[in-house]
Amino acid sequence: MGLVVGTIGGLVALWVWVFSPIFIEPHEWHARQKRLERAIRDVVRGRSSHGVDAVPELPAWPPEPTSDASAIVSCAEAQVARAVQRSNTYYAVEWPWGDVPENLAGPPDLIVRCVRAIGLDLQQMLHIDRTANPRRYPLQLWSSRRPDRAIDHRRLPNLYTFAQTYFENLPVEAKDAEQASKFLPGDIVFWAPGGSHGFPGMAGIVTDRRGPDGFPWVVTLAPNEKAMSLHHRVNSWPITAHFRVTGDGLLERFLEQNPSAVLIPKGAEPAPPAP
Repeated sequence: MGLVVGTIGGLVALWVWVFSPIFIEPHEWHARQKRLERAIRDVVRGRSSHGVDAVPELPAWPPEPTSDASAIVSCAEAQVARAVQRSNTYYAVEWPWGDVPENLAGPPDLIVRCVRAIGLDLQQMLHIDRTANPRRYPLQLWSSRRPDRAIDHRRLPNLYTFAQTYFENLPVEAKDAEQASKFLPGDIVFWAPGGSHGFPGMAGIVTDRRGPDGFPWVVTLAPNEKAMSLHHRVNSWPITAHFRVTGDGLLERFLEQNPSAVLIPKGAEPAPPAP
């Protein structure tokens, strides 16, 4: 009987996962998915209470999320709901708050989009910092060392360098469920695969979901996958860095080092270029 219930639950989950994003808004899809997962967990726990397929004791996770963490997670999961496809193509994006077409992204675009969900534009912040502190950035990796407002924030080594300076840096160990529980929803993770010159090749965002083994799942563009996904564990690849972002904390640290920076709010007209 338990097998039948589990099979039916799995089929329902698959249908919702594949088809719901077509008919409903991402935030509504996100809420429905959470309700479905809770129902499936209740079924599994019901089986465990009778001594069958017992689920191991796991650390409590996650804590009550902050508003910033919730906004980042919702943004990340919306990318999966929209089936955003991989693209590393150069685009002459607008300035500021510019973006590539919403159905496309590279790993840095995921991070930039979801930090924008808490009101901060990494396109502006990274460009300002890279212009003021060029030696901080790995400019030797590209043929041109001149600032480019359309691409600087979309280069993962640049974004990684910026994160090391301005995000909250946290431990990277995730060998067991206890260590993995330190990765909280909304955290930003960098992994090694595909990187070069000592820089990571992947980035993603921790969600508020985890598997029965206790390891949180992440939204990312995995190697050899064409679209944004939400079925990999946080330790599926060697972890290079683990960061946490709050709007107030990031802005404060950034302005401490760039006191004369002028950040243009979303929707405001950009100032004309200097003569």
